[in-house]
Amino acid sequence: MLLEKVSQTLNRIGNERLQLPIFYESPIALRFETGDPSLDIFLDKTHLNPKYLRSAFWRVSFLYEKIAPFDTLLWVLYRTPDLETDVTAIIDRFCTLTHLPSPAEVYQQEVATSDEEPMTRIFLLWDMRQTPPLIAPLLKGILSADFKGFRELSSAVFFFDTERHLLFHPYDDRGADVVAAQTETIRFLYQDCKNWLLSYDFERMKAIFEA
Repeated sequence: MLLEKVSQTLNRIGNERLQLPIFYESPIALRFETGDPSLDIFLDKTHLNPKYLRSAFWRVSFLYEKIAPFDTLLWVLYRTPDLETDVTAIIDRFCTLTHLPSPAEVYQQEVATSDEEPMTRIFLLWDMRQTPPLIAPLLKGILSADFKGFRELSSAVFFFDTERHLLFHPYDDRGADVVAAQTETIRFLYQDCKNWLLSYDFERMKAIFEA
């Protein structure tokens, strides 16, 4: 049931196969820069700048609250034959982090990497209305995933509103994508948070939302 609703939303937003990067694979999309470019990521060669991560967390939390509510949480695990980590242990770690029970639905899909190597995508879904996750630790986990953190969270967590046909995808400390089936659904974000939009892709977003 959850997968069916998510699939319908993916079809409506024009990204049927959940291809990454979400922003470039979806016609109506916004890309926000969550990591403040004015702040150094590292204090030195080995120490992260805590101010940078706090700033990124504030931005992504603000976006989450501004877009909410969501009804479905999707986490995608990517497994290749060379990965020996126990999947059950990884799922347990996720559930501990978010205070969630076992996923309501689990599906597997066999695909290939860009190098034509076999890969399995494991789709784990939760009904956020029945089992709401702890959002703060999950967002912090995503932001720190690439800094010797919970690496399976990087570019792998998706928040859906299947009634508005909207998807929020904070992919790592650098940014977050928001996509929708209708321009009007997310126009308020373009207007209210324009100063956080990634400058590199701004012209594309301007063409969509100021046409």
